[in-house]
Amino acid sequence: MKRLNKEYKLDSSSSIVLKYGSVNKDNPQVIYVSGKCWICPTIETDYDKVITSVESEMRKNIRKTLVDGVNFDNKFILDFDISTDGLYPNRKKFLSFDFYLRQNERNKKSLADLKQFLDSKVRYISNEMVFVFKENAFTVEKQK
Repeated sequence: MKRLNKEYKLDSSSSIVLKYGSVNKDNPQVIYVSGKCWICPTIETDYDKVITSVESEMRKNIRKTLVDGVNFDNKFILDFDISTDGLYPNRKKFLSFDFYLRQNERNKKSLADLKQFLDSKVRYISNEMVFVFKENAFTVEKQK
């Protein structure tokens, strides 16, 4: 049985490890963008509120930059995964996120052709996420 999944790295962020791919490289109807990083608060704050605002801002940025009805359909799924349990100043916690986009049937591209398009859009989305974290006194890094 032939493997159909395919992933490409995105060098869009200095703070987040990013990649995109599809479970069917021959017909990449649905693509995903996956990111992971370590976050660390520098002060005591309402962590749940910060995480909620970061996720909400990311949802808004995905909708604004990628979900345009031309390249991708108007619906997407965002899975934002971090546990706020045990989060306190100067302790790093692992954060991962995935968002899934359905390509518009009339404007479907191969995975390789999407790289340049996604690179700039995902750079904006990830930089905005890092900015919101830094605004709330968090550091964001690739490694623990």
